[in-house]
Amino acid sequence: MFEKLDKTLARLEDGAMIVFMGLAIALTFMQVVMRYVFNAPLFWAEEVVLYSIIVMSFIGISIGIRLGSHISVDLMDALVPEKYVPVLRIIAMVLGILFAIALVYFGSKLFLTTLDRGQLSPALRLPVATIYAIIPIAGVLSLFRYVHALVQLVQGKQIQASEDNLRAM
Repeated sequence: MFEKLDKTLARLEDGAMIVFMGLAIALTFMQVVMRYVFNAPLFWAEEVVLYSIIVMSFIGISIGIRLGSHISVDLMDALVPEKYVPVLRIIAMVLGILFAIALVYFGSKLFLTTLDRGQLSPALRLPVATIYAIIPIAGVLSLFRYVHALVQLVQGKQIQASEDNLRAM
């Protein structure tokens, strides 16, 4: 169950990252051309690029957990004796779960409050709540990733080293 959902979410995360990165790169290039070649900048492009970067940052949290590339994992391995590493990893995952729960809770409150107020973005006139929706979504993704990693650790499975995962991408 976890494995199938993990693979599906991984594809969605990777696909979303590719789409938003491609969008940010293409719009930035187009904005430069429009501004300096045609002297007709796109008033909305900077806002879309900013929102794309925000979404990529929040999706990157979950991808980092999936790949085991967060700094706490590498730092703990280097600083503590080998026999304490599993205990510290469990502690780190529990703290990560608490952080993910906080993202879901406070992100949802922010989303709902902003939705009630009807605030619109300056250039695109989109509801700002749609941008804030990424916060609880990232919290849910991170929560799944941390729980999945914790289950793997308890079962004695090891998350692959981040370099191996990065090479596989």
